[in-house]
Amino acid sequence: MSSEISDEDLEKAKKVIENGGLVVLPTETAYGIAADATNAFAVEKVYEAKDRPRSKGLTTIVDSLETAESYGDLSEEEKKVIKEFMPGPMTLVARKSEGLPPALNEDFVFRISSGEVASRLAEVGPITATSANISGEETSYSVQDISQALLDEVDYVLDAGELEASETSSIVEINNGEVEVHREGPVSKAELENVIE
Repeated sequence: MSSEISDEDLEKAKKVIENGGLVVLPTETAYGIAADATNAFAVEKVYEAKDRPRSKGLTTIVDSLETAESYGDLSEEEKKVIKEFMPGPMTLVARKSEGLPPALNEDFVFRISSGEVASRLAEVGPITATSANISGEETSYSVQDISQALLDEVDYVLDAGELEASETSSIVEINNGEVEVHREGPVSKAELENVIE
């Protein structure tokens, strides 16, 4: 873990999330905004802070397959690809079950993060995984890149310094054994098809 972020910092950030607040955090790709994805009020605050259209849903980070099964109606094929490619650079679009607010997303769109800070924060439950920028602005790889307008809206910042820019995750969906790739990324369609055959 980054030397700049202590266990004490993480515990403070968890408390903020549990109380419905917003936290800027480093993920394995860029800086993001974490909020309690099960809290409709907190989800609304994320949209407002980012000035994000409600038609663009929010992805979530969960800490394990077991947590994912609590919030998504997962098929056997989906469980196979989760076990194979998560934690890692893959986001899965699955059917939503109970416990997540309608404003979050029409589906349950999630990943298990390979970033230690994000995975530790997700121990409190599903958290939002949206990038820490005003909609339409550049992705932020350091806290200094984040606009002041956004920082004014968040309750806590976990600063791990400059992050190495890396490729965003593949966004995939599996319907009746068919793989659909919504966004190209490190995990290819062929790799997914090999796992679910």
